[in-house]
Amino acid sequence: MKTVSTAELAQRVARELNAPEPQTRAVLDRAIDVMKKELQRGNTIDLPQFMTVQVKQGQPVATTTQAGSTLGLPAARLVQMALDESLRKSIEGSGLFQIMLVVPKKNFFTGVMASRLASARSEVTIIEGEPAGLEYLAKNRPDLIVLDVGLADAPKICELVKKNREMSMTSVIAICSEGVDIQKAVNLAAMPDEHISEPFELTDLVRLAESELARCAEERNYFEHVMHFRLQTKEETIEQCNDLIAHVLQSSGLSDEASAAFAVAFREAVDNSARHGNKLDESRYIDVQYLLDREKATLTVQDEGDGFDTEIYLSRGVSGNPVEAARERNQSGGHGGLGIMLMLKCVDKLEYNYAGNKISLTRYVRKG
Repeated sequence: MKTVSTAELAQRVARELNAPEPQTRAVLDRAIDVMKKELQRGNTIDLPQFMTVQVKQGQPVATTTQAGSTLGLPAARLVQMALDESLRKSIEGSGLFQIMLVVPKKNFFTGVMASRLASARSEVTIIEGEPAGLEYLAKNRPDLIVLDVGLADAPKICELVKKNREMSMTSVIAICSEGVDIQKAVNLAAMPDEHISEPFELTDLVRLAESELARCAEERNYFEHVMHFRLQTKEETIEQCNDLIAHVLQSSGLSDEASAAFAVAFREAVDNSARHGNKLDESRYIDVQYLLDREKATLTVQDEGDGFDTEIYLSRGVSGNPVEAARERNQSGGHGGLGIMLMLKCVDKLEYNYAGNKISLTRYVRKG
């Protein structure tokens, strides 16, 4: 668990309201000062749907002096805090893992599946349809979501969960039709954590669900936001991808300047994967993974190309001159190479895999 500072709260509020951060911080600090003074006066602070802070007068205390007489001491004032009941319940939960089973329509098999998924350690809520699923997620934070194959808008639910920092550690298991390749995403798709294909044994689904609950419980100790998505190599889809990452980085804890620089580096990496890796072949895919922990944000981009000799360009990017590098590249009949220099200036760490078709970009949150 992390400690959220006043500065971070102000930063997040400013982004959500699209307001200047200094003014937002000033308002927040002033509100805290006003509440302190009201409590010192013995008044009650009521914050609807959050908490009530109440000052109560205690009973006078009598004490015996050395001379044997009784002396009444002033009554102490007691401060009592009470969380809003609905908020308290949502935080404390029931002590059980919460599983959300989303289906097109309830039937006999749905009930059987829910009863098998439920256990002494978990309880299941059955939701009918995508609109009801989105409404449920607006008020609840399940630990596991099982998406039925017949749900036409299942990708919407998966995307909503994974692009939201507060929900992204919820595991999503997709039930797929027989013969369907889940890796063949249409346009851009947030990927589920696991999938199981029909027909399947309920025992296998239960085993998979238990494994995912255990994995996510462990990873919550390390990660704060995890997202994986795939996209076809198409211009409009790449733009959607860039917009999605820009949205995600807003809640990363990076400063506006660092987020903008990181987004520029990512845009360059995706463009390189599309043009040089996948050769603008729409039948090829680009794989993107986003990881946020307490220290850093990491974006990984992988294409289906043959890769390239990364060492040459990395060394030039670190120590070379951009103009000279471009001139040498053009004289040898090639193009590009400037992208690596640009990315190196926008991130704290840049790494390629051995093949040269996968790049990892890292920006440290503490550096802002």
